Amino acid sequence: MTNGKLKKIPSINDEFDPNLFLFITKKNILFLLIFIVIALAGSFLYIRYTLPVYQTSAVLQISTEDQAKSIFPTKTYFNDDIAKQVELMRSQVFLKRALERLPLKISYYSKGRFMNFELYRNTPFKVNAKINCSSIYGVPIYIDFVDDKRVIISYDIDDKSYNKREIPAGTSSEFPEMKLDVEILNIKAIDEQQSLFSKNSYFFVINNPGDIVPRYINSLKVNVLSSAAKTVQITYEGNNAHKASDIVNSITEEFSIYELEKKTESANRVLNFIDSQLDLVFDKLSESEIELENFKQKHQIDEIVPSPLPSIQDRINDFENQLVKLGMEESIYREIEKNLKQEEQTDIYKLVAILSGSEFQHNISRMLSGLQELLFEREKLLYEVTPGSRQIAALDHQIDIQKIMIIGSIASLKSNIRSKKDELNNKIDQYEQYILDQRSEYSHIEFSRLQRIHSINERFYNQLIEKKAEHSISKAGFVPQSVILEKSQTPNKPVSPKPRAVYLSSLLAAFFLGSGIILLRYLFYNEISSINDVVKYTNAPVLGMIPRYKKEIPANQLLVLKKPKSLIAESLRSIRTNLQFIDNQPGSKLIAVTSTVSGEGKTFFAMNLAGILAFSNKKVIVIDLDMRRPKIHQSFNVKNIKGISTILSGIDKVSDCIQPSKVKNLDFITAGPVPPNPSELILDKNMNNMIESLKKEYDFIIVDTPPVGIVTDGMNCLLMADYPVYLFKANYSKRMFIQNLNRLIFDNKISRLSLVLNAVGYESSGYGYGKIYSYASPEKLGYKYGYYDDVDDRPTIIKRAFNNLKKVFNI
Repeated sequence: MTNGKLKKIPSINDEFDPNLFLFITKKNILFLLIFIVIALAGSFLYIRYTLPVYQTSAVLQISTEDQAKSIFPTKTYFNDDIAKQVELMRSQVFLKRALERLPLKISYYSKGRFMNFELYRNTPFKVNAKINCSSIYGVPIYIDFVDDKRVIISYDIDDKSYNKREIPAGTSSEFPEMKLDVEILNIKAIDEQQSLFSKNSYFFVINNPGDIVPRYINSLKVNVLSSAAKTVQITYEGNNAHKASDIVNSITEEFSIYELEKKTESANRVLNFIDSQLDLVFDKLSESEIELENFKQKHQIDEIVPSPLPSIQDRINDFENQLVKLGMEESIYREIEKNLKQEEQTDIYKLVAILSGSEFQHNISRMLSGLQELLFEREKLLYEVTPGSRQIAALDHQIDIQKIMIIGSIASLKSNIRSKKDELNNKIDQYEQYILDQRSEYSHIEFSRLQRIHSINERFYNQLIEKKAEHSISKAGFVPQSVILEKSQTPNKPVSPKPRAVYLSSLLAAFFLGSGIILLRYLFYNEISSINDVVKYTNAPVLGMIPRYKKEIPANQLLVLKKPKSLIAESLRSIRTNLQFIDNQPGSKLIAVTSTVSGEGKTFFAMNLAGILAFSNKKVIVIDLDMRRPKIHQSFNVKNIKGISTILSGIDKVSDCIQPSKVKNLDFITAGPVPPNPSELILDKNMNNMIESLKKEYDFIIVDTPPVGIVTDGMNCLLMADYPVYLFKANYSKRMFIQNLNRLIFDNKISRLSLVLNAVGYESSGYGYGKIYSYASPEKLGYKYGYYDDVDDRPTIIKRAFNNLKKVFNI
């Protein structure tokens, strides 16, 4: 027998054994059942006591139409970019307007057994409150109704309690933090609610106006459904179905109104700017007309005197037209610069509208668009962070830089305009001086100069009039075309919690958790469950297996005496037969029985094997060599006054310590009093002398040795034995114990060492194994399971569950 071919015993089960997995599953099925029960109970409680969440949505198509273009082409400054419109609907400024249309300033609640329910638009009473102190915001104010004319108010604030203050309904009552007016709408519904709860059936909360938008904005989603069709979906989730539907519809309805107001406001600002310029130019025009008329009367000029140099005069007129345009450009840039330097938020719509039609509008428009993107990004970021955060500070810095760049560009453009104006004025002066040199009459020159000034002011005024008409028509022609394609409906079923999904996910979680525990127990299962678990890691021959006894083993442990036809007795007879394959020589035989630790059943096996041998008319004696923990005397119900310890110590003779049992041909020697040096006594020559003397009188000497995994007292006896037997107990002995068996065979040279698996259940008895002398199953022996009622061959599910439950709670 060699050690080279033995498999290494793994720390975990690295091979899948379906029989072992089924055995562990049956053994731990209680955990899975407990998890399933917990999952079902938890799901029920979650569904029962979780506020439902309702989802509702509406679809809006965004479009703008400028009817002014059907009259004559105008420059529109209205933007219908869908992305920007979506950002507008997400902005807090817009949502504040939309939510102000709804009754959200005060929230009303009714008390339930386990949860409170909001009475949105369904409250049987109404409260009007005028706040004196902001500390009352968010505080539950309980209200009890005495009758239809009196109510009792109670609330706690800042460690102060205002309990049971009775006030009349329908009139204003003064409190330290507020003035309160309670109006009763439905006393019948109130009485029904108060019949269920003795007090505090209703309460209301006054919401902080500044917290209303942040409370609802996180549950709102605005998404683009189709960029080509310009459709937007507005979705909201909340605990009240009616409120959720009202919020979505309010947003869709308010969008058209808000968009029209904002763009009309921008148009009005442009028109106001043009009107202010018209007033200035009109004054200059009037002044120039008066001067020209006075000059004509003074010099008695009835008609315009033709210029002696018409070509030069045409050039002067062209330069004057350029001056008018440059003056208009300079006014536009001055107005943009003024708006950018204001501390208030810049109105991009106004700036773009003012810039419309200017010579350098493309350059400045790109810079204004960049500024607009930064402002939108800042507004979007305010949903997530506070105004004082580092992200907002960084964006503010970028916005300031963009404004400085625009102002710098405008300053450069204004400087260029002034340079051009100076150049044009110089040219005009040169041409006028030339005319002056060519003409003698001063009145003609002065008259031409006055005419030129009047003409400049007149053209400037006319251009302003045209601009005003153009923007007025554009303003009047703007018609919002936003269409509500799908209006929000009050949802009937919540989106969360969904009972089916909750139960399914909980059951799946319980199944995977229970399966995970079973899998972990399978992977780390280190106990010998079948004979196959032993023969895979050792070459020791298998004598046989002993079935598990379903009842508690009696104190005398001699089961074969009470039930000689039991399955246990038959298995021991099979082991008796198999012993002949180890050594069939005539003469007395020494059988040494050992195990790794206590509790594996070596004493039970030794006694019942002795009984089976005695039944076959063989003289058998059982020796209790486990002097540290003696048990043989308990099995035979005798006193342990003398025995092996006194024999080996030389106190008593062997013949004086031999005691007969109730079974014919079966004697025994107890361990005797516990000695201080059992190892030395066993190694003494008296031990060998005792064995030799007993062999002369008995056919079989069965020695119950101490566990070799704990002490080495029985090693000498195992070396002497004709039949050394190593015992394992199914589902008790660890797989690492097989190493002790191999060590005895290979290191201690106990080549005849064979093994027996004790307490094998029905679920493990069908396992196949390798090298074995002989073992027949009960069916092959001609027996049926009903005959062997002493064997726990098919434990019921209830019994296994009860046993597992005892293990879980350490009962």
